[in-house]
Amino acid sequence: MKQLEIGAVTATADRPLIAAPITANTWQQAVQQASLLKESAVDVAEWRVDYLGALDNLMVTHIQKVCQAVNKPVIFTWRTQAEGGQKTYRKQTYENVYLSAISAGVAALDIEISLLADQKNLLQKIPNDVQIIGSKHYFTKTPTNLVPLLEKMDTLPIDIVKLAVMPQQLSDVAALLTSTKKVAKDAKKPLITMAMGTMGIPSRIIGREYGSQLTFATVISSSAPGQLLLPDLLQKWGTSYDI
Repeated sequence: MKQLEIGAVTATADRPLIAAPITANTWQQAVQQASLLKESAVDVAEWRVDYLGALDNLMVTHIQKVCQAVNKPVIFTWRTQAEGGQKTYRKQTYENVYLSAISAGVAALDIEISLLADQKNLLQKIPNDVQIIGSKHYFTKTPTNLVPLLEKMDTLPIDIVKLAVMPQQLSDVAALLTSTKKVAKDAKKPLITMAMGTMGIPSRIIGREYGSQLTFATVISSSAPGQLLLPDLLQKWGTSYDI
């Protein structure tokens, strides 16, 4: 299993990386939230730029100020409405914003795998030191073909595989965990997987034992259902926890 690296931080067998979201409505508020994350125990900040009121006015200098304020690796993410985000996908704006993020020095870009074909021009411009997180989100179900889905994602032109599902029953959480474990063993790329919602909380706590190398926690506000507060996650890691 390939170890997950984002910027200067690396997941270990004992501890996955912890990411916390920035969900500000303006870049100035994003700087304030980034400053709070700097003082926390999280390893990585995910800036959900789809929460911004306007993306056309986002400049390289704005992104740089957020990166400087958090002083930790930043995952730059425009989550589209089609996958649970706040903004509709616009091809040219998406490319422009992501190119600005690269220029500003972010550590990783989250790109939904459904957009890879449409963003070939962007992919060609991403330098080797910026990680591409290829993501897929199912906000209403858990697919039955989890193993082949993860295996297919592992073959895509990305660096990290991320899959999030919404369980309808507890067996869906177990299926995600066991599928992650099966694929992670021989995967060429690190895996990040989670089940969302209250039912999926165990996957965010014990996913590391099955090969998921990053989990999300909340410091300021959550970006997806089921994210634990950071102190609660750390407390759970200090105790035994089963599904």
